[in-house]
Amino acid sequence: MSRDELGVGAIVRFACKGAMNGAGAWEYRIEQLVRLEDGAILYKIKCEAEPFDRIVSECDLALGA
Repeated sequence: MSRDELGVGAIVRFACKGAMNGAGAWEYRIEQLVRLEDGAILYKIKCEAEPFDRIVSECDLALGA
């Protein structure tokens, strides 16, 4: 995946192998990019089926449908 595909508003799936409660089956929208001091980027994602946001790394994401 390129960083251009992972911008704010992009639809993604939470692809973490340890995802609980079927979280990987839902679509999430990238709400915000969180830039760390070392240059790494984390992604704030939100799913309407969950009452909370998630902060994940790029390796935990797959492009949505």
